[in-house]
Amino acid sequence: MATLRTVPIVIVLLLGLCSVRAAFAQCILANPSFEIAGSAGQTFAGWNQFGPVGSTTTNPTHGAVAARVSGPNTGVWDVAGYWQPQTTTPGTRWSASVNAWHSAAKPLLGQAQAILNIEWRNSSGALINYESHTVANASTPLNQVQSYSILSQPAPAGTATTRLVLGVLQGPTDPAPDVFFDQATFESQAAPTLDQKQWGDFPGGATLAFSGRTWRVKGPGYYGPGPNLFCDTGACTWVDASDHLHLTVQKIGSSWYSSEVTMEDVLGYGDYIFTTIGRLDLLDPNVVFGIFLWQYGPCYDVANGWWNPYNEIDVEYSRWGNPSNDVAQFVAQPYDYAGNINRFAATFSNGERTSHAFRWSHDRVEYRSWRGGPFDESPATLIHAWTYTGPHIPRPEQPRIHLNLWQFSGPPITRQEVVLERFTYGAPCAQPPCVIGVPDAPAPGPRGGLAPARPNPFQGSTTIRFAVDQAGPVELAIYDVSGRLVRGLVHGAAPAGDQQVSWDGRDDAGRHAAAGVYLYRLRLGNVVQSKRVILLR
Repeated sequence: MATLRTVPIVIVLLLGLCSVRAAFAQCILANPSFEIAGSAGQTFAGWNQFGPVGSTTTNPTHGAVAARVSGPNTGVWDVAGYWQPQTTTPGTRWSASVNAWHSAAKPLLGQAQAILNIEWRNSSGALINYESHTVANASTPLNQVQSYSILSQPAPAGTATTRLVLGVLQGPTDPAPDVFFDQATFESQAAPTLDQKQWGDFPGGATLAFSGRTWRVKGPGYYGPGPNLFCDTGACTWVDASDHLHLTVQKIGSSWYSSEVTMEDVLGYGDYIFTTIGRLDLLDPNVVFGIFLWQYGPCYDVANGWWNPYNEIDVEYSRWGNPSNDVAQFVAQPYDYAGNINRFAATFSNGERTSHAFRWSHDRVEYRSWRGGPFDESPATLIHAWTYTGPHIPRPEQPRIHLNLWQFSGPPITRQEVVLERFTYGAPCAQPPCVIGVPDAPAPGPRGGLAPARPNPFQGSTTIRFAVDQAGPVELAIYDVSGRLVRGLVHGAAPAGDQQVSWDGRDDAGRHAAAGVYLYRLRLGNVVQSKRVILLR
């Protein structure tokens, strides 16, 4: 943890932040990629601000907008920035991360710094203590994004709220800099952690293998959407001898059951293609077939839906209880935000193979449906396409693919079934915009996916799983947040298929690594993927 460095800094932080109006603490960081504008002088909805702040549309790391914080330029030590409060309890640790950078136009010079602070406050809002972390300074390369992550110390006694502060600290003689922030996260590490909350709707522990990946089956019990009664047995959801996945809505005994599966792996940005067999256009009007990204949050409140906290986008086939409605829609949530839904008609034939996809990247989602399998996409086979560039693009945190078949407004007249032939994943488009209807050429060499470490956070050891689609050179290593190599785990040729390796929290010299946030990075040829893991002591 960074420590307090000089008396002037302490004074500035206490005076600057305590003078900001009190804010209601919440359970989830709002508008973390700064996409939704504020009102009444507020630059961004959900964020409090102090000092000279603004926004930029130049090279944000996610979406179309990033936050700008300028030096206060008051001639004394001073600070400006954005902040949000969260409810917490004494002893809780928090992980925080943000992307930050500065440019040649108004760089960080002298003693000026980009800072990430974590404050601890009591129930009256009074400051108990804080941590200050330097994200960037005059030695940080220009125009290079710094992906900064930290794990806080435990909240001190008496803490009722914590604040994440993203700011610029400027010395008396420093020129006023501009610093840009994007993609913030701020997560409690109290149990159940955000990782653990991803599986609360899957208490039965049932899994199945489909298209070379492991999927968990929802239920048994009543859960959203709906809520519906979900069945997790092979009578409702199964994979047949041809590796086709079957989802059903059916009556068993006196009850109607829906079905849902979710992939265990988090794949991040990329092209997600789902090939189905049969007539999705003939589904009962009260049934919904959904293909969607979703991430369970630390809490659920419909009032939070304005900024897509659950990283949801959807491809849905349903008439939503009205037989005259078009059968299909592409959606970015919230669906009722202007420009977030695109409905279309489609007709299929018995046994027809059709593919339904979204190519998800940092600044757009490209939805498509076409006739044929995953490699048959062309202008001639295209059913419908839509490119979404609005403010609700999912963030690459840990949304997973979900597939479900559920009841919208009561049970169907008869049993319903959807058959998926396969799931195909491709790397994101290298230079959006991509051409709709024309598949990207695959990069040479092995490709694969990196799964979340489990457990995470961990003490002792954690297991890292990854998949490779063909034999070839693989590198997997642990780095600290400054980019320093901590431990090499895999270096050399690996066979095709699923792999796993454990990290025992030690460095290459066998010494215990310090508690904190680390990155584990997988390199397959020219493709690099990385994820965070938190080591506790």
